[in-house]
Amino acid sequence: MMITYPSTNGIFEESIREMCELVHSYGGQIYLDGANMNAQVGLCRPGDYGSDVSHINLHKTFCIPHGGGGPGMGPIGVYVTTLFLF
Repeated sequence: MMITYPSTNGIFEESIREMCELVHSYGGQIYLDGANMNAQVGLCRPGDYGSDVSHINLHKTFCIPHGGGGPGMGPIGVYVTTLFLF
């Protein structure tokens, strides 16, 4: 399941952790799109949400040129224990 968090409208889903646990209980995986990371900086810890993969968009968050700078401009965090088979 892919989730943009917070949503495109800047809404924080208070039950994000429970949603991740529910999907995991059925064998699914969660991809967290952190395109709106600017709403989270200093307030949240994306690693605590329970997703398996998190992509953080530095273009929008820290005003770097769109697509500029190579792979360091879009870091990806992976929860290793759920994806080690892949």
